[in-house]
Amino acid sequence: MMGVYLVISLFQRDGDDLVNMLQLEDSDLQFFRETLNVLDEDPLLYGEYQINTEANEKIYQRYGFKLDLEKYDCFAGYKSS
Repeated sequence: MMGVYLVISLFQRDGDDLVNMLQLEDSDLQFFRETLNVLDEDPLLYGEYQINTEANEKIYQRYGFKLDLEKYDCFAGYKSS
């Protein structure tokens, strides 16, 4: 079955290596659109959007995990499986 998942990519800040990818199976598109300030031109959030400190806090309050933004550059976007 085809699914669309929110994927959070973590890149090493010093070196840009992709370190980890987190897949959220149960994510709220509207919440992430608002949290990441996604433009109307990308209604399904297929772009890659950087997670800043404010977004990180909102994600933590909603989903209970926090990303280490001092160590990683983190981006979120939807991918189809």
